Amino acid sequence: MSPEETPDAPGTDRQRAIADLEAQLARIPRAQRPHEHAALAYRLGLAHAEAPVGNPEDGLRRALGYFDTAAAIFDPRQDPVEHARVLNGSGAARRALGDRARAAGLFERAADLLEGRDRDDERAGVLNNLGLVRSELGLLDEAIDACDAAVALFDTATADGRRGRVAALHSRGSAQAANGTDEGLEAALTDFRLAATGLDAEEAPYHHGLVYHSIGVTYTALAARRPQERARFLAEAIAAFQESLSVFMRTAFPFQHALVKYNLGLAWSNRGGLTNLRRALACFEDAVALFDSRVHADAWRQSYSSLERTEKELEVLAPGLTRADHFAGLLAVVDVDERRWLTQERLTRLLALPVENRRRSALTELALASARLPYEEALAVMDAELSILIELPPEHLEPGLRARFEANRRLETEEARECADRALDQAVGDALQGPQRISVRDFLYSLGWERP
Repeated sequence: MSPEETPDAPGTDRQRAIADLEAQLARIPRAQRPHEHAALAYRLGLAHAEAPVGNPEDGLRRALGYFDTAAAIFDPRQDPVEHARVLNGSGAARRALGDRARAAGLFERAADLLEGRDRDDERAGVLNNLGLVRSELGLLDEAIDACDAAVALFDTATADGRRGRVAALHSRGSAQAANGTDEGLEAALTDFRLAATGLDAEEAPYHHGLVYHSIGVTYTALAARRPQERARFLAEAIAAFQESLSVFMRTAFPFQHALVKYNLGLAWSNRGGLTNLRRALACFEDAVALFDSRVHADAWRQSYSSLERTEKELEVLAPGLTRADHFAGLLAVVDVDERRWLTQERLTRLLALPVENRRRSALTELALASARLPYEEALAVMDAELSILIELPPEHLEPGLRARFEANRRLETEEARECADRALDQAVGDALQGPQRISVRDFLYSLGWERP
């Protein structure tokens, strides 16, 4: 699975832009004003290729129609730069449609047209595209050659040039890694590390997340090939995936977030042991929840298969527990920072569930699992839970508190309920400031809660 899907612009904005361009094109006659007509057709091709609305394949085919119109007007002898840009756009659309051999030919022609035209960054971008599609065709040496040329051409004095060089280094590293040899993986790491050193996370956040994800995947592959260095490589992989997640957040980059979570889960799973398997289970749960089984069917199936496999391994180590029990058990043993991070991620995802009954049920199940823990462990989890809930808007705080109240009430014995209520009361005192304590306790009192 590859994370190389860029975030889309809002659908309504894209639709409006396309409508405006189509209206302009209709007003510019091809016969009388051919170059303006061609320029608008090219822009419409780009807009349709990037459109996030409707059927993506339909958008790409419409884009090809507009690119063909522009290519027929821009003469490669008289307008080489413009013609090359159209070929590059057409090649990108062909590649997205799976017609890789034809895309490679288009990129090659575009690169040839741009040579010697004082358009080094543009030519480098085309060569990077050529490297990507050659790699997909299995032409790895040729892919590396194209990326070599791209890396050398980008002007790192500009932000666009720096981003382009990082992209080309990433493409070359990916081609090196595809060889599947120790040497190829080491060469890939060199390229990815070089890309990382040339990155400003604020200037190029998407590239930052992508490069660190690839570093993690490469270290995971090396761990499988070198058992004697397995522990070190997996630790490096986990650190890289976590760095990638600092950019690929759930709301901004849902697909990439899910993909990194899946690969992070594999790394934790490969480390083995109860706590690491529980970390892996949490990652696979997050991935399954985010992948759309219709759009990303293969990714969803792989994630769900890994989820089931991890559950079976956990059943041997800790039989009879639910996924929520395993998650609560994980929260109880990790350090404060990891506990807060895990709790925040899980609560945020559950609170975002669109169906109220499902949201309430999931929150209560999670709260019940932590309420069953021994006092000190339950207190630690409730402390993290409250410290996060209090920072959320009231429409999220109240469902979280209701779930906690309901979970404590559902415990089987009076002794268990009293223990959970004592942990909750102590957590309110430890996690919250004066006015916050009063507000939360007042809300709990309104539900029928009594301080132990």
